[in-house]
Amino acid sequence: MVKWILIGLLALPVAEIGVFILVAASIGLGWALLIMLATTTAGFTVLRWAGQRRIALFRSVSGGGMSGIEAGIEANPDGFLVILGGILLVLPGFITDAIGTLLLLGPVRNWCARAFRSTMGLREQPKKAVVDLDAGEWQEVPDRKLENQRGRSDRP
Repeated sequence: MVKWILIGLLALPVAEIGVFILVAASIGLGWALLIMLATTTAGFTVLRWAGQRRIALFRSVSGGGMSGIEAGIEANPDGFLVILGGILLVLPGFITDAIGTLLLLGPVRNWCARAFRSTMGLREQPKKAVVDLDAGEWQEVPDRKLENQRGRSDRP
């Protein structure tokens, strides 16, 4: 698997140059450069928006033998994938821009997080059911059983 990753990383610049030539030939060099500048700017904006907290989480290493990347994905898969999407948008090229843009979409991030968990043999974390109500939507009701028990214990 590492062999294929290295081959892919070496082939990526060649593919990016080929795609750039095709796009520049079809829409013009100026427009192609403008699109690349816009996606780089968008990438920097995404990285700024992601914030220092998510970057710190990405760099963290847990004591369970996971690397920093694994710990960051397990603790907050959306944060890691948003940062990865921003980094890919900053890199010049249309292929990395397309992958970076896809990583900014929620359903794609969810699919990547599930795929990572299944690849690493991690359990899917259950969704926590939390109902957030405004102050006018609830009221405190005294527990009659507790009041009855308190009343009995207060008697001599």
